[in-house]
Amino acid sequence: MPECQIICPSTVAEGIEAISRIKEDVVFLGGGTDLVIKLQSSQRPPAWLMDLSLIPELRFIKEEKGRVRIGSGTTFFQISESLLLREKARCLSQAASQVGSVQIRNRATIGGNIANASPAGDSLPALLALEAWVSLIGPQGARRVPFAQLQAKEQEGLKDKELITEIDFPIWEGRENSQVVSAFGKIGSRTAVSIARLNMAAVVEYDEEQMIRNSKWAVGALGLIPFRLPELERELGGKRVGSELAEDIARRLTEVVDKAIPGRASQGYKREAVQGLVYDLFGELFPDQGKIRGEKG
Repeated sequence: MPECQIICPSTVAEGIEAISRIKEDVVFLGGGTDLVIKLQSSQRPPAWLMDLSLIPELRFIKEEKGRVRIGSGTTFFQISESLLLREKARCLSQAASQVGSVQIRNRATIGGNIANASPAGDSLPALLALEAWVSLIGPQGARRVPFAQLQAKEQEGLKDKELITEIDFPIWEGRENSQVVSAFGKIGSRTAVSIARLNMAAVVEYDEEQMIRNSKWAVGALGLIPFRLPELERELGGKRVGSELAEDIARRLTEVVDKAIPGRASQGYKREAVQGLVYDLFGELFPDQGKIRGEKG
């Protein structure tokens, strides 16, 4: 790895104070599972590298005032094992459990996944579906922005020397006579340790009559950034859970693929694969419906 100077602060305040004095570029190191690979192949290393792994205040998962809060230094293993997230945000827990290998999950952090901004990042569709917000701090001060806005760079994305400190999102509770479920699904070239060729997350509220009241769907690895499916979300309102609905969603997702990557070599594969992913996700959301499979292709 090319040489650079390293800072190892023990608090966020100490880190911000240090980088405020540095004139050269600074790169943050969380788990290092993506960054180390980039640095090994980089011809021009950053002048400074700040190791965030010794800052305990960046590692937490808690419920507070109707929201879930997660420190940016929390590892995917901790997220996958959190009982709070399994209950309140199952899609994120499932996404975390499918990030790389066990060794990677023990090192990789949710803040690093957001900062790396891979189109195939497993946590990103889940954060979109959960309508997460991201807290940041840098030499110019602190701010909090919607994750969807941050990743779309509508506010310039991450600014120079800006550190992600926390992710938070509302706890989605069902209204009277309804419940909220969520799930995450992924298709890769290999199981468990693969980079996603497609991934998807959904949060669905449905009532005792099996009618959908509200839903949020997000898909990744179909463009430069993961994205929500607002048209699908609007159309699903008032529809009944069942095989016809699963088939309708699968059909709509093939249209999403065609629109997102027209003419790409992977288009044919992904328009087939996304249908299987929809049925798998549907089974995770509504296990009492049994095994639902439609005609694909």
